[in-house]
Amino acid sequence: MPRAVLVLLAGVFLALGQAVAFQPAMERLFLGGQWVDVPKYPGDVGLLKLSYYLADQHVDVSISLSRCGLKAEPYRAASAGPGVFEAVLKVRADRLGQREGCTVVFKSRYRYKSGVLTDGVEWVDYLEVEVPNYPSPKAEAVGSLYLGARGRILLRVWDSYRYLGVVEVSAVGARLYSPAVYYGDIGNLTAYLDVAPLDYSASLVVTVKARDALGREVAVSRQVPLSVQPRPAPRLEAYPPWLPAGGCGRVRISVSYPIPLNGTVYVPDGSAPLAGGHGVVYTTVCAAGGHATVPVTVQLDTGAVDRAELQLPVYPISPFPLNVTAQPGVLTAGDVNKVSIYVTAPGPYVGELSVAGAASLTGTPVRFSGNGTTRVDLLLIPTSGVVTIDVAVSAGGYTARSSVALVASQKAPLEVYVEPREVAAGGSHVVKVTVTPRVNISHLVITLYPVSGAVFPQTTFRLGARGGAVELPIQIPADVVGNVAIGYRAAYTLASGVSGEYSGTLYLVALQRPQLYIQTSVVPETPTAGEPFYLAVRLFNAGGVDARDVVVNVTGARVVKAPPPLGAIQPQGSKDAVFTLVADGAGLRNITITAIYKDVLGRSYAARSAVALYVNASAPSAATPLQQSGGSEQTWLVLAAFTALGAAVVAVGLWRGRVARPR
Repeated sequence: MPRAVLVLLAGVFLALGQAVAFQPAMERLFLGGQWVDVPKYPGDVGLLKLSYYLADQHVDVSISLSRCGLKAEPYRAASAGPGVFEAVLKVRADRLGQREGCTVVFKSRYRYKSGVLTDGVEWVDYLEVEVPNYPSPKAEAVGSLYLGARGRILLRVWDSYRYLGVVEVSAVGARLYSPAVYYGDIGNLTAYLDVAPLDYSASLVVTVKARDALGREVAVSRQVPLSVQPRPAPRLEAYPPWLPAGGCGRVRISVSYPIPLNGTVYVPDGSAPLAGGHGVVYTTVCAAGGHATVPVTVQLDTGAVDRAELQLPVYPISPFPLNVTAQPGVLTAGDVNKVSIYVTAPGPYVGELSVAGAASLTGTPVRFSGNGTTRVDLLLIPTSGVVTIDVAVSAGGYTARSSVALVASQKAPLEVYVEPREVAAGGSHVVKVTVTPRVNISHLVITLYPVSGAVFPQTTFRLGARGGAVELPIQIPADVVGNVAIGYRAAYTLASGVSGEYSGTLYLVALQRPQLYIQTSVVPETPTAGEPFYLAVRLFNAGGVDARDVVVNVTGARVVKAPPPLGAIQPQGSKDAVFTLVADGAGLRNITITAIYKDVLGRSYAARSAVALYVNASAPSAATPLQQSGGSEQTWLVLAAFTALGAAVVAVGLWRGRVARPR
């Protein structure tokens, strides 16, 4: 290597050594902070670790966090340093999913520097702390199921923010035929489930597994109740509908349900499949006495069992064909039902009709006469699950008999629902509760009372026979998020005079929403037509989440210059916008300000405000000979515009201070 190159390298290393040797010693270095344990819900306490590099040893050390939306207990230590020092603070966060700019103060009473005990120090650093969201999912099952029957419901799992996770589903008091594990966006995950409830209190256990901001696994379980109603009874039909006395015959029995069910139908000497709610089975029946009884058992694929008996009348001989049908085929238990019986026989004839398993308001037996097809109307109140109507028709000295069996099913006497289903937390709302009778009701009184989440006094409403809708003012506290329950208790009287009670719970969902308020100021207060004036707009977000994609529009005057887009406004934060406007005509003008914004789920909202101002007429133009004064007039207008602009800037500044001072 040439000697000149060696000399040059030696000079460079010497310069570097001098730079390191004579560089001032660094007393400390704030290394920042990170979460050790994040808050799990609003108001929870997390652990925030702050790190320092200290060149000296400090005695009687305290570290505090202030000037932000976080509340922290001061950290104290007997000594710290030299070297890397870490302090873990207990920090309480009233809101999750936000970013806070905080001041970190490091204080020490004494410090050892170069072997000498000197006075302590006070260092102030700025730290931007992001409070992450924590998984807290909600779940609900949409849809109704029949006891012991497979059905399809919609499972909804959602949270206040979006993240990926695993949803595990299991059933309590029910059988689950769908996959038990789902992957996806927990912000809004939906899945259709195939479920067979085996108990009225059946429910789903939904477990959401995800990770928090520190990457630790979080498992949250929710028990979701299922809406279960009684399974309708099977309808049995036989052909032939009667048997000759003293003999045996092959009978075709048809089994049907009003809902699609699968299983097996059993009779004493055979079985047949039940598919889609329909099945046909054949059996041999021998006549003995006045009627023959055939026991029928239906075992569903879910394990549920229905048992019924089919009774066939026994006649010495069939003198003529007799056909009896009834409409409707399914009756409402506990209510008055209008039933039409259609009797078809060659006539003329006379007949008699009797009812079993129901109370008849039209009396029994009912006598009638006809030729061909005759209709007989009855008013029946079922007292058992099966109502049997026996018909005897006589013609030409002969008597033929037939019967028809009707199924009486239970159903809710009232349908009660509430609108809207979603309300904003931290405000007053008026919800509409609609009550629709599903049976014949003559008198109805409903009482509404709070169960959880909502605040309002217990209120009683009197409704007519057709029900109706009532408006209920409620308040939702700001800390309520999720399900809000309103209980109801209805006392009713049926048209038959039978009284009863029906109760239940209505559910709302309380959501945190952005809510913008508009404040305005006009400079000058009385503008002149054709000349610019300034409209200052301040938007304050009083809601609990960010208001995103904020756009401000102004109507009622021509916009000369609009402000740039405002973007997002944090909760309890504000942003300003200044419009340059021109009113084209004199007189009273209404200026409308509209702010359009969205929440984190993309739903749109709008806030509006109006400003009424009087616009002066424009100044008259100067005469033609006075051209020089006309030039002065233009100069004066320019100066007036700049003066108005300065006044607007000053007014906006004062207005900002006046609005911000209460904060």
